[in-house]
Amino acid sequence: MSPLVSIIIPAYNAAAWITPALDSALAQTYRPIEIIVVDDGSTDATPTILNRYRERPEIRVLTRANQGQSAAVNIGFAESNGHYIKFFDADDL
Repeated sequence: MSPLVSIIIPAYNAAAWITPALDSALAQTYRPIEIIVVDDGSTDATPTILNRYRERPEIRVLTRANQGQSAAVNIGFAESNGHYIKFFDADDL
């Protein structure tokens, strides 16, 4: 089996971009992956959008009070299980 890759996505008020970003990460052909999205206290529709992805077994959504992007990345890293780590911004494709 191939080693697990963790994709860490910090998100703050990313409602306009998070769906394409998650769909892009999910479209990758390499498996196994885990996607860890750290919602950094969003005040827009980001939490509602992320709720649509909670049923996906490869996605974990962590919700935290706003602490900034670096803190969100560190939280995602601490929660990751992958042999390899990929940091992905909420507006990346």
